[in-house]
Amino acid sequence: MAARAGPQSPARRTAVVAAVDRSRPAVVNINAQEVVKVPASEDPFDAFFGRFRRRDEVRNSLGSGFVFDAAGYVLTNYHVVARGSRIQVSFADGSDYVAKVVGTDPAGDLAVLKINGDRKFPIAPLGTSNDLMLGEPTIAIGNPFGLNQSVSLGVVSALHRTVQAENRSYYDFIQTDASINPGNSGGPLLNGDGEVIGVCSAIYANAQGIGFAIPIDRALRVARELVKSGELASSWWGFEGTTLDPKEGGKPGASVTLVEPDSPASKAGLRKGDLVVRMDQSPVRDADELRFLLRDVPVGSPVTLGILRGSEKRDVSITAAPLTPERSMAAFQAATGIRLAQVSARDAREAGYDAPRGLVAIDSVERNSSAARAGLRRGDIVVAVNSAEVDTLKDFEKAMSQARRSGAATLLLRRGYRLFELDLDLG
Repeated sequence: MAARAGPQSPARRTAVVAAVDRSRPAVVNINAQEVVKVPASEDPFDAFFGRFRRRDEVRNSLGSGFVFDAAGYVLTNYHVVARGSRIQVSFADGSDYVAKVVGTDPAGDLAVLKINGDRKFPIAPLGTSNDLMLGEPTIAIGNPFGLNQSVSLGVVSALHRTVQAENRSYYDFIQTDASINPGNSGGPLLNGDGEVIGVCSAIYANAQGIGFAIPIDRALRVARELVKSGELASSWWGFEGTTLDPKEGGKPGASVTLVEPDSPASKAGLRKGDLVVRMDQSPVRDADELRFLLRDVPVGSPVTLGILRGSEKRDVSITAAPLTPERSMAAFQAATGIRLAQVSARDAREAGYDAPRGLVAIDSVERNSSAARAGLRRGDIVVAVNSAEVDTLKDFEKAMSQARRSGAATLLLRRGYRLFELDLDLG
């Protein structure tokens, strides 16, 4: 009869155990606390008679993350910390730290935290998501349903997956059958060597055997820029694309409809009519997917676009330039037909508005433009862009530059005593 392997025997120390041991010390559980005001009484008569007594209530958002920089920088999902006023991270060794948000990318669902301590923090080994193979092993470590430092196993089920959720499209995800549940969000997805290949994201909370992760190469590009400057600079590529109708024989990809003069696209040799079918190693199936992939590329970082020019296949190397406020405003005017003007605080007071810093007003609306078709007219006041209040043209330029990262903006406008909204597709 064969002898039973004893505790910690070499036979029990499999490659999976070694991979978990290698990365687990750098994985953290995240508890983001939010203080909210709630009714102090649920008695309907209190509400009926206007007795709206309120009390503070602490709500917790649980998630995961991992240290990717020895200085104490942690990568996680944005939705884990979006509403947290106090964020605590806990390591596998039982140590706890208060963390501060360094920067966020809401559209990409990523955030970077900073923890301070008198120790050297363990770093998760970082791999690459560019050479993943279908069927190769995956390991997820996180805090599902508050169960700290849980480990689950699976394989790479699919690559470059597009997911529709909550009226949004998410592109270029890694799909795995490793269990990813609420609380795993922000934690690492590892390969068989214990290297991080993705950031877990629980999009399908009720899915069985289906989990998704943000590829680590894309996540690290965002994280390092957030560490460097605290925010993401918008990139300017200088071209626009559209999706061809497959019913009319259109091929998958993004068809170039405009190349701006003296832009990165024109300098790279991109032409109107080119069909972009790939960015680096990621396939491009439509114009929205190309916008998403380009959105996370930092200024100054080159990418390779695979294009079809007629029947000829080509690779074009293109490097983004910074999207200056002037370029952002020019793009806004071209897309909407709106020209804005600054109204001084004095003129605003004379017009009956209480605006110590002034107002931003529509100065003109181009005929047959999208704004004209929406009924906008000269004198309408721009109150906010994506819920960010704007009192000056600089406020508007900053808000619009940030809005371009998500590809959409909602303008809140005022005409007299009436408020109304305008949704814009910024491409």
